[in-house]
Amino acid sequence: MNAIKLRDIRGIGPSSEKKLVSYFGSEDLVLNALRWSRIAEISSIDGIGERFALSLCRNLHYQETGEQIQDFLKTEDTILIYNRIIDLISKFGNTFYSRSKLYLYFPLPITALAKIIDRQQITRLGLELYTIIEKSANSLTEYDTLLRHLTPLKEHSDSIDTASRAVATTDKSIYNELLSNIIGNYCDILFIEDYEKINDTLAGSDEVIWIGNDYALDDELPNIISVSESQRHEINRILPEKTLTFFAQNKNTLVTIAKLASLLQKLPSDKLANYIGELNLNMLVEMGEELKNLEETGEPSSSLNKEFSRLLNAETSFEMVLEEVLLKLNDELEKMLQDTTIHLEGEKVLALLKGFSAEGQGYSANSSRKDLREYLDDELYLAVEEIINKAENELSSKLYLLDEDTDYLNGIFPRELKFPIDPQDEIKNRFTEYLRKKRSSKAFELKVDLAQKLKGYEDVAMKGLHCMLELDYLLMIGKFAGSYNLALPEFVEGKGTGLYVKEGRNLFLAQQELKGQLKVESVSYALGELGKIANGVNGERIVLLSGANSGGKTTLLVALAVIIILSQMGLPVPCYEAKIGGFKELHYYRKSAGHMNAGAFESTLRTLSQMIMSPNSRLVLADEMESISEPGASARVIAAFLDLLGRSPDSVGIFVTHLAQEISKYCKEGLRIDGIEAKGLSENLELIVDRTPKYYTYARSTPELIVQRLQKISKGTEKEIYSYILEVFDS
Repeated sequence: MNAIKLRDIRGIGPSSEKKLVSYFGSEDLVLNALRWSRIAEISSIDGIGERFALSLCRNLHYQETGEQIQDFLKTEDTILIYNRIIDLISKFGNTFYSRSKLYLYFPLPITALAKIIDRQQITRLGLELYTIIEKSANSLTEYDTLLRHLTPLKEHSDSIDTASRAVATTDKSIYNELLSNIIGNYCDILFIEDYEKINDTLAGSDEVIWIGNDYALDDELPNIISVSESQRHEINRILPEKTLTFFAQNKNTLVTIAKLASLLQKLPSDKLANYIGELNLNMLVEMGEELKNLEETGEPSSSLNKEFSRLLNAETSFEMVLEEVLLKLNDELEKMLQDTTIHLEGEKVLALLKGFSAEGQGYSANSSRKDLREYLDDELYLAVEEIINKAENELSSKLYLLDEDTDYLNGIFPRELKFPIDPQDEIKNRFTEYLRKKRSSKAFELKVDLAQKLKGYEDVAMKGLHCMLELDYLLMIGKFAGSYNLALPEFVEGKGTGLYVKEGRNLFLAQQELKGQLKVESVSYALGELGKIANGVNGERIVLLSGANSGGKTTLLVALAVIIILSQMGLPVPCYEAKIGGFKELHYYRKSAGHMNAGAFESTLRTLSQMIMSPNSRLVLADEMESISEPGASARVIAAFLDLLGRSPDSVGIFVTHLAQEISKYCKEGLRIDGIEAKGLSENLELIVDRTPKYYTYARSTPELIVQRLQKISKGTEKEIYSYILEVFDS
């Protein structure tokens, strides 16, 4: 067989192939990821998604092994039961990964017993983990709450915001090098030749990274970060976002992984390796601590550094604080002016009036105010200036500015006789730009430090996610088994085909029992060579199951189908003990509604013929197939098929029927008739039934008990109808 290529897998085209190889590094690594169902990693690739990743894993599995769900589940009815099982188990999972992986664990033919046994080992781990956590200080609810927040990790994004960053140097060779490498794709690269214009050259950038040790810059520039020539090759020194973006956009999932790692550290250390392998839990916990310093936006946390917090607070609250201080300033100024009495001599009033009347002829209001100051007392101007100085000091204090910061704020309120006072736009804009650049530069320094610390955690983060998703799968199986009190079946090789079930339960009824809706009775049953385990059973492979209406015949068939499906999935089953010979095929035919027409009869014959022609060992479960034709013909047809099935030494079958005696008369091969007996009605008018079939016993349908029940609970004319039917039974 030729080695599988990526292009051979159904669903993979040139685009998806390129993405997969780019992510994992090679075609072989992609194939390994698909074989190991690493759905979380695969689905994190842009354009892949979880459902597509699941389908790729399934398609590769089929192409390499030839195994598919239809190999074992041979009828639509068995597929329906399987889907109900999957739906039930999936409710115990918290992630798409665990539910998807369950779909990859479809039941396998007994020829794949080694793989089924391997799956049982994984199931044992899930049961063990469930038990250990149940006994630990931390509840399963804590794990479930965290596991629900796990999502695929997003890839590194090439889209990072560095538009306001520039890299400057006076070295021509470094300049050319920067232009040609990745840094040139993200930052303006500046070559400094004229020192006299250096401030103007750098003024347009919020962050300027100066490479080299020879710069002579204006000390007033707040946004210069120096990087030595030897450090320029460290990408995190210039583009820390290349590292931080991964951690920022995946922060919720990564923090969740760290919290789960912390919980796992509390479990018995001698057991941990079974679930996490060599995963370094300490590193994951440390990663979680470092992520406290990074926001989902990719910016440092405000709590990381006091200076950064101060600058960030000043920048974000400046407009609001300015408005508050300005309102208070004008209130005080208005009050002070209202309380002021001004005395002017006649000549001064005349001069002022002449000045104001000239405004329309080019004489400005500023000139008027200038003249006004000549005629007003200095005390008034000093009082106004004091109020303005006080306001500026209050603004500085509320913004927690340092002396070096206030240099950019001084004069924001004009020192002139004017009401109301407005801030000077030029100074306001200059201060805003200063704060932005200073905060941005400080943030850059912190991001560089964070990137240096976090870069070593990426690999362990990826492994951690895969491990925690596997943990969810194990716990899903463990919770399923624990909630329904399930047990792993034993596959018995070399002792013939068949099955033996002790105290089995119908899983779907047990689901209702968990909700408090009913009480499930356990049933023991056996057939085939393994049936000899049960006392007094000879090992017949073909059984006709007779018995009371609503006695549990269909429930038993479904219970056995579920037990076989779960067994050959490698999962635990709803019974106290189960021994399975194993089958290559499972056929289940549910009861049809009403009488079949000619076309349906022909279709059923063809379906049964295909089943008979199969050379594989099989378990056949059929529910009241007598509706294929009138009773006499049905009995003959069913008997013929039972004879043909009986000739296959590795096949067994249970046929629920109300025609057991009629069918047995036409059978030439040996078969067994078992029965579920009804003993009457209880005080509550419920059918009294022993749900466990009696071997070698024909049990009547006892429809009269159903009629009797209806007669007792009905009234009037309806009651009379049922009474008459009972008379007919007794006649």
